[in-house]
Amino acid sequence: MNAYSFQALCEDRQEADAYMGLKTHVSGPFLNWDLIYRNLINAFGDDNVSVKWSTTVRGMWTVLLLYDVESGLLISFMRDTRLETIKHLKAEKQPQYIRSLIALNDELQATNKQLTLSNDVTSSESQNGTELMKVLDNLCSGFDCPIEHHELHHALVCFSSKYGTLSSLQAYILDCDLDIVEQQNWLDMTKPVMSNEIETAKQEHNKSTITLKSKATDRLKEKGLVALKEKKKEKQA
Repeated sequence: MNAYSFQALCEDRQEADAYMGLKTHVSGPFLNWDLIYRNLINAFGDDNVSVKWSTTVRGMWTVLLLYDVESGLLISFMRDTRLETIKHLKAEKQPQYIRSLIALNDELQATNKQLTLSNDVTSSESQNGTELMKVLDNLCSGFDCPIEHHELHHALVCFSSKYGTLSSLQAYILDCDLDIVEQQNWLDMTKPVMSNEIETAKQEHNKSTITLKSKATDRLKEKGLVALKEKKKEKQA
């Protein structure tokens, strides 16, 4: 699954920019999320027996969850900067869907605990446990298989991107204080799928722009040929 996120932020993003002829990138972060979600959903289709997927709209945001049937992990995705922001919020200010997912790890505890300004997280969870379980039920309602909460743990995949490439990709198991119980670096595992590393082309006024390398250009041409063939078939039908 790490490879599909990497491809979305690099190859697919460059393709989208090339097709749309974008001059600005105000909505860039949100387009990145759509590409990541699309790749993951396509990779783990409805007939997949080992990894299931579900999407849920929470306010203005869509949450994608992957359920690894074999390991019992419920996996969500987030930018690393967003995680750092949430860590500095009091429990009642943190997104409910995050608290509901983290509650799946309530019996786990990080070896190295961070100092906190207050100890209201645990008490807050106990008081709002029923509400959090309702949120979790809603998040899992889109799965096409039964989800038993007591058999699940939550894993959070965090990433960052810079200059059109993935710069960090970490998988975390967090305890209810958002401290790290276990983590894995997935960045090196993604690199073999990258076929269009970024070139920087010199432009006027000494500015630079991102361009596609030859393999990515060939890929775009292939997609164009496929589209033409499909149109011809439609006309002949």
